[in-house]
Amino acid sequence: MAKKILIVDDELIMRESLAGWLERDGHAVQIAASGEEALEKVKDTQFDIFLVDIKMEGMSGLDVLRSVKESDPDADVVMITAYGSIPTAIEAMKNGAYDYMLKPFDPNELGVLIDKIIKHQDQEREMLFLREEHKERTRFESMIGQSKPMQEVFELICDVAPMESTVLITGETGTGKGLAAKAIH
Repeated sequence: MAKKILIVDDELIMRESLAGWLERDGHAVQIAASGEEALEKVKDTQFDIFLVDIKMEGMSGLDVLRSVKESDPDADVVMITAYGSIPTAIEAMKNGAYDYMLKPFDPNELGVLIDKIIKHQDQEREMLFLREEHKERTRFESMIGQSKPMQEVFELICDVAPMESTVLITGETGTGKGLAAKAIH
């Protein structure tokens, strides 16, 4: 599945090489020559993945990372650098970077990382969907229940609610007749 990727690097050859590799894989790629240019692009487009060089003139890659994560905490940002150091890698990861790659790197290695990020994003979306689905199935109006009988009550309410008829709800005190009536209404 094609993803929107923003490459932020002050080296023209690196931007063009990365863009070429990723476009061959079917991704929609945009490039930025500086952190400032990247943040301008982020205002107009929502990107799925960011590849950001750490050492750039003006705004550093770590500053870009912080700004991107501030506006979109779920953004997946990969930091790239030719000047790798453990403290820099640690700082990048503490600020929310998804991963850290040292230049030069193999295009296949980059492809594997992008695929890994895409799978991670798909899993996150699926988890969010399942959480919402679970919440909907266990919560109906102000009633909560997971048991099969409660699910049947929820379905019955959904079936009866759109009808133009009178409904009689019976049951012992405290069983939720009022809640069921409110849900139907």
